[in-house]
Amino acid sequence: MKQLLLLFFILIDYAYLLAQDSTHVTIQAGNDIEDVLTPAQIYYYPQFTKGNVFFKDGTKATAKMNYNRLFDQMLFINPKGDTLALANEKMIKFIAVDQDTFYYDEGYIRIIADNDFVKLAEKQIWVVADIRKIGTHNAGSTPGITSVRTFRNGNEVTRNNLTLNEDIVLRKETQYYIGNKYNDFARPSKKGLMLLFPKEQRSIENYLKENKIDFNKKDDLEKLYQFLSQRH
Repeated sequence: MKQLLLLFFILIDYAYLLAQDSTHVTIQAGNDIEDVLTPAQIYYYPQFTKGNVFFKDGTKATAKMNYNRLFDQMLFINPKGDTLALANEKMIKFIAVDQDTFYYDEGYIRIIADNDFVKLAEKQIWVVADIRKIGTHNAGSTPGITSVRTFRNGNEVTRNNLTLNEDIVLRKETQYYIGNKYNDFARPSKKGLMLLFPKEQRSIENYLKENKIDFNKKDDLEKLYQFLSQRH
């Protein structure tokens, strides 16, 4: 009997932990996303931090900055105290904030390992996992979009931009990227690796045959990174 009671309480605790899963959050219609997600869930840094934007034309700009996981934007505070998103991202060479380096490649990615030949990067972002239309008896639908940024309107971040007219389920994801010495990046895959490192195609193919790689697993990608680093 005691063993059954112990199992019962263990199952209750497990169910509670599942209910508190921070990787999935439901935003009900009419609610402001910022009223549901905390600043720590939205922003990469606890507070806006001094950063430098290095542009491809050789110029540089300095401001207090923070990465917004919700909209995949790099935000800065202008001299008037307004919070704005960086524009003309394709003109950016890279961004240095604190000890981190960010590149722009259809969104911002943060370098977690790099050398002169290969780079390993990640993106932490909230994506739309489900949309529930009002009046459909909670029938979910697979969204045609994946980024919450689609709900944004314009560059300036205002609370009005964050209020939704339908229930959505957000999922927090960590996406990984591989880059080469030219700062070209791609989501890890056999095809992507072949395009990034054309001179190493045979060695990459042999490595993938000999090693079972999960391209969504950080440990496997770190081993792949070490292998590619040794090829240089």
